Amino acid sequence: MNFDIVTINPDFFVSPLKNGLIYKGIKKKIIYFNIWNLMDFKQNNYGVDDKIYGGGAGLLMQPKPLYYVIKKIRSLYKKTFIIHVSPQGQLINLNLINQLLCYDSLVFICSRYSGIDQRIIDNYIDMEISIGDFVLSCGEICVLVIIDLIIRNIPGILNNIDSCKNDSFNFKGLLGYPNYTRPYKFNNFFVPKILLSGHHKEINLWRLKQSLIKTLIYKPYLLSNFFTDKDLIKFFKQVSKYFKK
Repeated sequence: MNFDIVTINPDFFVSPLKNGLIYKGIKKKIIYFNIWNLMDFKQNNYGVDDKIYGGGAGLLMQPKPLYYVIKKIRSLYKKTFIIHVSPQGQLINLNLINQLLCYDSLVFICSRYSGIDQRIIDNYIDMEISIGDFVLSCGEICVLVIIDLIIRNIPGILNNIDSCKNDSFNFKGLLGYPNYTRPYKFNNFFVPKILLSGHHKEINLWRLKQSLIKTLIYKPYLLSNFFTDKDLIKFFKQVSKYFKK
């Protein structure tokens, strides 16, 4: 998968591209990165931002530099998907991540200031994505979060893909089950005996029960994100018997 990142601060990505899963994926030639300095596409000596029409605080990223860099990137690929990270975008979740994994080329526009000209959003952006209902100092932070979410689901990045499948938000989007390690006894607290039983089917059922309980308590809204009403009824029928154990 190719990742193209448009930013006014290319140095922001120097360290992330040399560490962790991103570096591992690059070294294995599973993922590729191109960092585009938007300042190289500026149309005047003042930069890539300007005052907002109609007044208001802050500056806005101009449309022309963004248009030319997008045009350049599109010329390099037969098909690519342009993403702008923004609080008004679609909230990132597992379903959206799976959609993005279908593309061979993703382009991320890192906005700053008060955002980007709406004409770019309306005509040249394929999707806006948000990582939450809050505002950060720059889009680069959001882009790193989204890329990390994507690449850890690409086969070959993690040593064991099951560690991804069994992470938080497992079992069709439920929160993760509790995990334990040595020692068995710690400050008079013990590891649940079921996990030492060696009965993998029973262990998986126990984990499913714990995930469901945790989701119902802490984030019940997640259930509606991953199930239709019909699916929910069927799912609860399947797992209800485990609450009796």
